[in-house]
Amino acid sequence: MLAKRQLPYTGAMTRGSRRRAWRNLKLGIAVAMVAASLAILWLTGLASLRLTLAEVQTRAEANLAVQAAVLERLLDKFRLLSPLLARGPETGRLVSGLDIALDRTITSVAAGMSGAEEVWLMDPLGRVIVTSQHGVPFGAIGGGAAISEAFEQARQGQLGRQLIPGNPQSAASYVFASPLRNGESLIGILAVRVSLEDVEQAWALSKDPILALDGDDRVVVTNVPGWRGKFVSDLDFGRDIARLSGLSRLSLMLPSSGGANNHMQLTAALPVLGWTVKTLVSVDEARQQSAWAMVAALLGCVIAAGGLWIILLRREEFSRQIRRDRAAALRLERRVRSRTAELRKANELLEEEVREREQAETSLRLAQAELVQAAKLATLGRMSAALSHEYNQPLAAIRSDAEVAEMLIERGRAEEAKANLTRIGGMVARMAEIAKTLKGFTRKSGTDIRPVSMRKVIDETLLLLQPQIKQSAVEVIAELPGTDIIVKGGQIRLEQVMINLLSNALDAVGGRERPQVALMLRREGKDAVLRIRDNGSGIDEEVMPQIFDPFFTTKDVGAGLGLGLSIAYKIVHDFSGSLQAANRDGGGAEFTMRLPIADKQMLAAE
Repeated sequence: MLAKRQLPYTGAMTRGSRRRAWRNLKLGIAVAMVAASLAILWLTGLASLRLTLAEVQTRAEANLAVQAAVLERLLDKFRLLSPLLARGPETGRLVSGLDIALDRTITSVAAGMSGAEEVWLMDPLGRVIVTSQHGVPFGAIGGGAAISEAFEQARQGQLGRQLIPGNPQSAASYVFASPLRNGESLIGILAVRVSLEDVEQAWALSKDPILALDGDDRVVVTNVPGWRGKFVSDLDFGRDIARLSGLSRLSLMLPSSGGANNHMQLTAALPVLGWTVKTLVSVDEARQQSAWAMVAALLGCVIAAGGLWIILLRREEFSRQIRRDRAAALRLERRVRSRTAELRKANELLEEEVREREQAETSLRLAQAELVQAAKLATLGRMSAALSHEYNQPLAAIRSDAEVAEMLIERGRAEEAKANLTRIGGMVARMAEIAKTLKGFTRKSGTDIRPVSMRKVIDETLLLLQPQIKQSAVEVIAELPGTDIIVKGGQIRLEQVMINLLSNALDAVGGRERPQVALMLRREGKDAVLRIRDNGSGIDEEVMPQIFDPFFTTKDVGAGLGLGLSIAYKIVHDFSGSLQAANRDGGGAEFTMRLPIADKQMLAAE
């Protein structure tokens, strides 16, 4: 009895322990997610802050280089002005008292054209002779004593330089001084004062503070008027993040860092002047972007944690679904095996059918090639009677001329026999040309597309059909352009098209009183257009749609196979051309063939 009571109790403890284990698991996962979120948040803010600070530093360095160049260019512009003015003859005459009428014209014009604040002349003792300013000029007040350092350097023959410090109310100036000499004697000093206010106006476009410091760390030029003329030790710039410790720098990611003015300080040296240009770049933008990155990371962590929590809550349901899916997968696998076997058999049948079709296609291509060759041979058969007559005539003439030449040679009249031999050579050359053309026409044509001369195709076609033309007494008119037209095609295949079209035209005018066939070749844009016209009875409108169908013919039985126009149509389309048939208004038929003209690239490759 005791054992029977313990069994359900043991099961209850097992279910309770499972629930406690599940709760402990969820609690551990929640703690891990919070810790991971904090770590991700911290790393995201740190990485974003570093990247943003690097970007801010890059922009600030570029801006600092530009602004420092503005200051250097301004002073370089006026550095050579005082030596150039000091070497002018007018300046020397004015100091020597030889041309007092010039008054301040020289200095005023020089100051006005160069943009200098003031230009003035002094005698060797530092007393002002002429100045470019009206009212109360700087040079007239102090003379050489106001620029003692530059004045002394100029007296020693050097280019005098001196900074006139500014104050919060007025900008600083820079003075260049050069000696005026008459031979070896010093007759005066010329000074040029440049206001640095233009530099400060250019720097005012920058949102970050920029200041130039002399060797005593005194602010010479700045876009903050309140700093002008003060020493760095008297100014509070805030905290430079480059001097912060690791923990203090990480505090930049916090929403507030104690109200301190944090900045990034960048420096550029001006070695010629002995000055230093600094810029104080605010890092508030970097902190703000880092804060936004942390917010985005927080949202991502919340979404990820929520998704993970949902996954955990549905763990059991997914487990059951997995078991159901596993059973369904087993059933599906059995069906797939069965279906795969069926598909394998079907694939084997399809492969066999593909092989049969490929074999049939190969046989069809061979049959088409043989059919084209048969059509060519049939065309040659039609021309055989006329060609035999064409050969018999020169053969008889050759025999006659040869007998006469033999007789003349026997009688010692060799000079007269030369004329007979010359005629024999001409007739043999004509027969050889006909034989060469026939031999080329009977060859099987290839499939390559090359540049082909239309004039050569037309000449050889007329040569082959010349016996038929003579026998049928047809007037053939060929209108060809002055320059040859080179098209894309094949020599033998184009000759076959021409022979088929001209043969049909010759047959169409048979029995007419004045049979005539016209052949016209023109260039139209990028195409070569060949038109073959006859004055026959034309083509019946009922059979016009079937004119290019294989084995279709309007001739009597035995007069043709009905393959000529079909083969010609296919050949022309293989060359990316077109072949059309139409009836003429005045009677007769017209066939128009268009072929693309060979481009320069094809001609160069050929």
